[in-house]
Amino acid sequence: MNIESVERVYSNYSGVYDLIFGKIFESGRETGIELLDIKEDDNILEVGVGTGLSLPNYPRHCKIVGVDLSAKMLKEAEKKIKGKRIVNVQIHKMDATRMEFEDNTFDSVMAAYFISTVPDPVKAAHEIKRVCKKGGRIVFLNHFMSKNKFISGFEKMISPVCCRIGFRTDLDLYDLLDKTGLKINKKEKVNFFNYWKAVQCINNK
Repeated sequence: MNIESVERVYSNYSGVYDLIFGKIFESGRETGIELLDIKEDDNILEVGVGTGLSLPNYPRHCKIVGVDLSAKMLKEAEKKIKGKRIVNVQIHKMDATRMEFEDNTFDSVMAAYFISTVPDPVKAAHEIKRVCKKGGRIVFLNHFMSKNKFISGFEKMISPVCCRIGFRTDLDLYDLLDKTGLKINKKEKVNFFNYWKAVQCINNK
């Protein structure tokens, strides 16, 4: 995967993304937001905000900034913001591996169904740490490679094919955390078959 191919794939998804990934992943989005433990007036970043499926679930007493690589996905998010009259959200087109925010801008960061879609997940995670305040909550909501050797072998085998449609299936959570210095504070299984994980880390900088 590279940045250009990811942007192209998700721009092509923009018109049907909600239909494919809306309801079936809703419970995971709700759990992920709960793990952010949002306080009044918190400044929250959602990387890979996409079509904004998570946005209606956030409390109105915080401020949300969403970034995404695809302008077409963000147009769909804008429709939700206007249609549902969500007034506490701003969205920007931005590469999550090179974000334009200053250090320590956000109280917490949500990465919902995102970290396995970027060409360099370690770089993206480092950027998330950089823009998140020390002690802030970082939540990764994603599928991660199984610890079962048989299943992980299959996930590694199909990952090159899945990359062509916008995500990888062989992302190792523990390798990602080890390379970024993050540690798991809470972890919950989510969505059907509990195949996805909502992972809360505390940013220790």
